[in-house]
Amino acid sequence: TVAIETLQETAKGEQREGFDIRVYDAESGEDKSVTAMSGGERVWINECLVRAVALYLAQNTGRRYDTLFSDEADGPLDLERKRMFMAMKRRVLELGGYAREFFVSQTPELTAMADAVIDLESMTAPGCLA
Repeated sequence: TVAIETLQETAKGEQREGFDIRVYDAESGEDKSVTAMSGGERVWINECLVRAVALYLAQNTGRRYDTLFSDEADGPLDLERKRMFMAMKRRVLELGGYAREFFVSQTPELTAMADAVIDLESMTAPGCLA
């Protein structure tokens, strides 16, 4: 379960405006702020929230978007989580009726799972620095 909190309690017990995302893990029973999470956990939560919004918009606005984009979001994830990340991306494409996602990755295992690859290094002009 994810909660977005816009009010925070001060040391004096008063309420003030703020912003935090808290995640409750039903398996461990743990509840914590994204600020206390590892880089990989934060990436996972961020990508899930972004894709949840994308799915909501795809299913409820009457507008069609064929393409999603992401840029090197998989960096902090371990290899097992990277594979799960790709499975999530494919499922979101299916659920949202998207045609494709362009994603940038430096991870060979993930680019090998892509339907197509655009290799920018192979497109550099002779004599030009990449």
